[in-house]
Amino acid sequence: MKRAGSARPGVDIWCVETGYFRTLREAEMRVRRIAGEVNTERWCKLYSFVVEEKPLGCMIGKGDYLTVRRYLKDGSLWQVSKVSCIRRHDDQGEDLGNIGFYGRDLNSIPIKEGNIVEIAGERFVELGIVWQMPPTKERMKVIWKRYRKTFGKIPRVHPDDTDDSYSIVYYDMDKDGEIGYSHYHPAVVDVMPPSLPVPKKFAQQLRKCLKTLQKEAEEYARNWEKEQQKKGYIK
Repeated sequence: MKRAGSARPGVDIWCVETGYFRTLREAEMRVRRIAGEVNTERWCKLYSFVVEEKPLGCMIGKGDYLTVRRYLKDGSLWQVSKVSCIRRHDDQGEDLGNIGFYGRDLNSIPIKEGNIVEIAGERFVELGIVWQMPPTKERMKVIWKRYRKTFGKIPRVHPDDTDDSYSIVYYDMDKDGEIGYSHYHPAVVDVMPPSLPVPKKFAQQLRKCLKTLQKEAEEYARNWEKEQQKKGYIK
């Protein structure tokens, strides 16, 4: 608050370490080993692990990956995304891996609408509340059909890793106590269960912001429909 003039509820990550392994099995063995060693120490607390699969022998964007997996602090697997975000390698416009997103099976996701969650960043973990779930497989079939109709059998523009995400509401508070709120779309693998008890006042404020945004969205939809009717686009 003192440094930036406003603050969001969350926790800082003080240290980030990186390892390189030849196989997923080797990486997961190290994850389990670190979880077993560090969680017995009182002076050090883990937050989570991220395992990104990257291709060897070519140049790609710094943050790009073929697949990404998030593990909880005990080493157990939390979520996986098998949607590649590599759109260029070796300065060529060629894809590595499948960069199409085809929807989620929501039964496999333990988080639901209205849940208080943490959004894991590299240095800051922010508190939020789930507004909308990731698109289902049924929903994405309709969207892919529309894209193919517009852009061809193999659409140039299509749903990708950015669509494998939640809609999350967050808020901040300035030094005068004024609340600002909005929403954004973090990746499924970055949305986590709370790692600490959530103060009641934070949870209440998040639910209040969610209700306000839901009402605003409903009002916007009604006004948009009226405008379309006036223009004769819909009856």
